[in-house]
This record gives sequence, C-alpha cells and structure tokens, in this order.
Amino acid sequence: QANLRKFMDHVHHLSVEKITKMLDRGLDPNYHDLETGETPLTLAAQLDNTVEVIKALKNGGAHLDFRAKDGMTALHKAARAKNQVALKTFLELGASPNYKDSCGLTPLYHTAVVGGDPYCCELLLHEHATVSCKDENGWQEIHQACRYGHVQHLEHLLFYGADMCAQNASGNTALHICALYNQ
Repeated sequence: QANLRKFMDHVHHLSVEKITKMLDRGLDPNYHDLETGETPLTLAAQLDNTVEVIKALKNGGAHLDFRAKDGMTALHKAARAKNQVALKTFLELGASPNYKDSCGLTPLYHTAVVGGDPYCCELLLHEHATVSCKDENGWQEIHQACRYGHVQHLEHLLFYGADMCAQNASGNTALHICALYNQ
C-alpha cells in the first residue's frame, strides 16, 4: 500500500524517472488509490504537462479504459479537466472516444458540459466520437452546449451531425434550451 501511495505521489509530481523505475520493477499501474478512487492514469489526465507521464504509464501496462472508482476513464477525466494535451495524447495512444462512464456518458458529452477549449470537442469528433449521447433526462451534447452557451462547441457538434431537432425528456430542443437559459 505504501508503494502504491508513493507511486501516486510520483504521478502527481510528474516524476517520470521514478514512475518508470517502479513500473520496470513490476508495479501494476491498474489500481485505485484508496483515498481518492483515482487510477494513476486518471490522476495524470487531470494534471498539466503530463504527456511523458501518460506515455510512461501506458508503456508500463496502464490500460486506457481502466476506470476510476467514479466510473470515468482517463479520457473522461481529461475532457472534464479541459485538458486538451492529455486528451490528444490518450486519443493518439488509442483510447476510444466512445467509452461511457457509469452514467452512460461519453467524453464528448462532458466536453459539451464543461466547455473550455473547443478544440477538445473538435478532437473527439474528428476521432469519430459518436454524437447524440443521452443522459438520464434525455439531454444530448447540443442541449448542454446551448444550456451553458458554448457556441463553438455547438458549431462543431452541428458540423459533425448533431440533430438540432433532438428533444430531451421534457420535449425541449436545443433552441428551447437556449431560450430557457437566456443563451
């Protein structure tokens, strides 16, 4: 346990050499931190300047689809953290843009909610992220982009085929959401 805690500290402090050394000694990077529920990869996804850490973890056996305790993959965490560089790195390493979290939501859906750099949204769409993921209330990415006023995200979603007429469980389209939320 102390080793696993130390490993998470190395990830947090971006200590690539120490990470690689522990992985070379046989440490399996596919585990959950007892305190946070994060995996080494999901932690790295939320930090800046982690390309080398992510690559070291992947090369050391980290599974790109291994989920944190909250059900999110590293790609979900990168999307929620608006971490464009980590997002791009995970996609380049072969992560699927269509993994769903425990609520059935994709990284693209989370990007539409949190906003940030529209390039994150475009990257996922370019990598064939499926559009029209629905949450428990029938809200799709376009509803969320309209709710929060993420205009460039909305433009990307529409360009890649999002249905402007899609209705949520209450029967509201994206345009209704814009009006309801004064966007």
